[in-house]
Amino acid sequence: VNPIDWYTGVAGESDVTIACLGISPLLEGEEGESIASPDKGDRLDIGLPQNQVDFLKKIRDNAEKLVVVLTGGSPIASPEVYDMADALLFVWYPGEQGGMAIADVIFGDKSPSGRLPLTFPKSLDDIPPYEDYSMEGRTYRYMKKEPLFPFGFGLSYTTFKYSDLQLSATRVDKGEPVVAEVTVTNTGDMRAEEVVQMYLTDLKASVRAPIYALKGFKRVSLWPGESASIRFEITPELMELVNNDGDHVLESGEFRVTIGGSVPGPRSMDLGASPMAEASFRVR
Repeated sequence: VNPIDWYTGVAGESDVTIACLGISPLLEGEEGESIASPDKGDRLDIGLPQNQVDFLKKIRDNAEKLVVVLTGGSPIASPEVYDMADALLFVWYPGEQGGMAIADVIFGDKSPSGRLPLTFPKSLDDIPPYEDYSMEGRTYRYMKKEPLFPFGFGLSYTTFKYSDLQLSATRVDKGEPVVAEVTVTNTGDMRAEEVVQMYLTDLKASVRAPIYALKGFKRVSLWPGESASIRFEITPELMELVNNDGDHVLESGEFRVTIGGSVPGPRSMDLGASPMAEASFRVR
């Protein structure tokens, strides 16, 4: 333990240490005080400042359990920080009541149910340069490299099961909708909310189409052991793609419906997302 600092010794004497790190509007933004930052509000590196990483390493050497709370308004890619944490909360810029909300989650009064509205890449090397204006490799819709944290991801203090995905039809004519209905069950021990997400994949597109496209989501609150039937209508407009001329068109072919608590993919499953339900239909 370093006798000069005020934190490593306390961490060694505590059952749980909560470390609050991250960036602030002083470092990122398009107006205000961030304009006076070294890069005028831009971020040339999407990791944490190195002094914060070093600070966390000293705590990790002494802490029995380490909870890391990160603030920020954009992705922070610091895999070594995530590896050091026993639990991680990304709280964005939560406002004046943010401390109360964070405490409710950390101390178990509330089960977290937030979901990432964007993809956290592992590093800037995984993002195409901005000189390239195509969508290749960008966002969860076209990104093939494994992310650090996927779009739509977020854990809970309970677990959920997706089952019995039923489609109103497996073959439809152009212009006809399809209804997807799935059963969601709280299989854990705590009442919690789940954000049920429906993704659509055009498997036979004539042009490059998204690997996954979020077409609907619904929030449901369930007691332990409780189930709910969640219904989505897949309208013809949701089946359309944008061709190379920029027109919205509906093509014949096969579509895959995936419903779960995160964007589909192995990274979501590796991080603890519940197995997702899948079904397919064909447009004639």
